[in-house]
Amino acid sequence: MNMLSLVYCEMRKAYKSSVFVVVTIAFTILPILSLIKYLNATNASWDLYLGDTLGGIFVSYMIMGFAFTTCWIFGREYTDKTINDLLVKPISKLRMVVSKFIVVFLWNSLLTVLMFVVAILIGLYVGLVNGTTMFILHYFLMFAITSVLTMIGGTLSSFLANVTKGYLAPIGLIFISMLAVNIAENVGLSAYIPWTIPGLVMSDGFLSPISITILAITGIVGFVGTVAWWRFRDQK
Repeated sequence: MNMLSLVYCEMRKAYKSSVFVVVTIAFTILPILSLIKYLNATNASWDLYLGDTLGGIFVSYMIMGFAFTTCWIFGREYTDKTINDLLVKPISKLRMVVSKFIVVFLWNSLLTVLMFVVAILIGLYVGLVNGTTMFILHYFLMFAITSVLTMIGGTLSSFLANVTKGYLAPIGLIFISMLAVNIAENVGLSAYIPWTIPGLVMSDGFLSPISITILAITGIVGFVGTVAWWRFRDQK
């Protein structure tokens, strides 16, 4: 089975699940909460609005949502008891894992675009000022980069989902990560925590070499650990 077929199978499993619908609805509704804050704002600018919502509120949504989608893609194989069926198939375990990560990337990318579109529609409804097409595209680029970096940090959820054979432990990690985000922001350690590093792109516009290194190591550990676990399970 080639990679394209594996990706297609994983996409169908995700698309036909109730989780896909629930997560999509959640990522549509949650950004609307920002409407409450800016509904009666007078002469609010696009810069203030997008910096506030995309840099703070939406990044928190991404940390939780992306970690959940990642751990669910892998963890469901254990809760549905299909992991053993997959491991006995004469298919490269590396390809299986990569296909799952590709679907995670596509799914999370869709959620990213969805959140941004909802944010723009809210801004248009409120009647924000001082906004241009190039300005909005700039924010979308920064938000997209933040999204990809958040996905890299979220690979730890996939590794934990495989080690614990489910997605309850990774969900616990999500709450721990959110606690770490709040603490790091208050004590000035955002540049050293994998879950807070992506948000620095929105707030500062760049990442320091140490932040890039920490995030890269996190992504490598999560990906390599996941691949190694599938190989270990296959041999076991």
